[in-house]
Amino acid sequence: MHNINRKIQPTRHIPDKIKIIKADSCILPNGIQLFSINAGTEDICKIDLNFHAGSRYQNKLLESRATMAMLSEGTPSLTSHQIAEKLDFYGSFFEHSSDRDFGKVSIFSLNKYLDQSLEILEQIIKTPTFPEKEMETFRIKGKQSLLVELEKVTTLARQEFFKGLFGATHPYGVSASPNDFMNLFSTDLSDFHQKHLNSSQCTIVLAGKIGNHELNLIEKHFGNKGWGNEISNLIELPQFSNPQKRKFYTPKEDALQSAIRIGRHIVSRKHPDYSGLIILNTILGGYFGSRLMKNIREDKGYTYGISSSILSLKELCIFVIGTEVGAEHTLPALKEIYHEIDRLRNELISEEELDLVRNYLLGELLRTFDGPFAIADSITSLYEYNDLDYSFFDKTIEVIKTITPNQIMNLANTYLRNNDLIECVAGPISNQN
Repeated sequence: MHNINRKIQPTRHIPDKIKIIKADSCILPNGIQLFSINAGTEDICKIDLNFHAGSRYQNKLLESRATMAMLSEGTPSLTSHQIAEKLDFYGSFFEHSSDRDFGKVSIFSLNKYLDQSLEILEQIIKTPTFPEKEMETFRIKGKQSLLVELEKVTTLARQEFFKGLFGATHPYGVSASPNDFMNLFSTDLSDFHQKHLNSSQCTIVLAGKIGNHELNLIEKHFGNKGWGNEISNLIELPQFSNPQKRKFYTPKEDALQSAIRIGRHIVSRKHPDYSGLIILNTILGGYFGSRLMKNIREDKGYTYGISSSILSLKELCIFVIGTEVGAEHTLPALKEIYHEIDRLRNELISEEELDLVRNYLLGELLRTFDGPFAIADSITSLYEYNDLDYSFFDKTIEVIKTITPNQIMNLANTYLRNNDLIECVAGPISNQN
């Protein structure tokens, strides 16, 4: 048995090449694009149906979220209880999600019961009834849940951040109120469903241990005929101007903490600077060893956690720093956040720190292709951004391996100027003086 000296750090190694498993792609008879990843070892698969059905397309607040949530609450031949019971019997699992741009429905199924699972999923997708009894439950629970959320400084800061970036009436900036739940009706959901959860707005990703049999079942249930109202053109995102006001404060006098959000619009994933911005973000606050964590958590003890991230939307991305700090530490924390931003703009990063970030990011990239379901998520991210292809990953890997300290400083001076950043704080007013 070998004795390991745990005082010696393991050697870091940057891989020369990362092998990315690519999906097969075909167009089904009804025009739906199907991506398939045969990479599993167990007889199980996952099917994702992705729709252009995010909140940006809704006519009434909460339509997108409610429609996705209510899909499995009933069909002409199945109640919500029967749907849940049947899926449970077959060992299948159904889930849904929605965001500002997309709505997604997924099902995990054993291969031997895939036909039966897809038969249920087909009814859920194509013929939901949005029954009034379940609608009333959704309205009451949704209203109560939002009332609770609006007591949290995190929610208040997040809402103010997006309103500050886009404006209070823009699809990306508007926020629902508790009473908006009570204004939702089954007819609203049916209309949204027909317009946006149809075959012309759908892309399917099939992943797991799959072959021709599984592909044929997808075509049988979702690929032969179109459904819903065929739409050839999506509504374009309304224009928005750069915000004039830079600092926003939402008072919450009884709060023990303040929530902080700082950020701005940045370029889309198609832009040449995007890969470099991933690295810049990681250095600042994108992993547990980041500068913000070391300073504000480990050194100052102002917070349990702080991070920065890049949120990808369809036409652009958003850079955001987020944290919750003890109310008495609000102003000192803000000062230290801007101090770390200034360091990136004025001091070259050391090669040692840069190598650590390179290793972390390449490891994270490897993790995004670890298994068929992770690969499916990566495929979806490419599909969501129109003409991105697999070269996006190759370019990102190349930038991670070759970016220089000077290039990072230049990116910081381009994208992290203080005057371009929105600052939103929610918390006790006595700590904002």
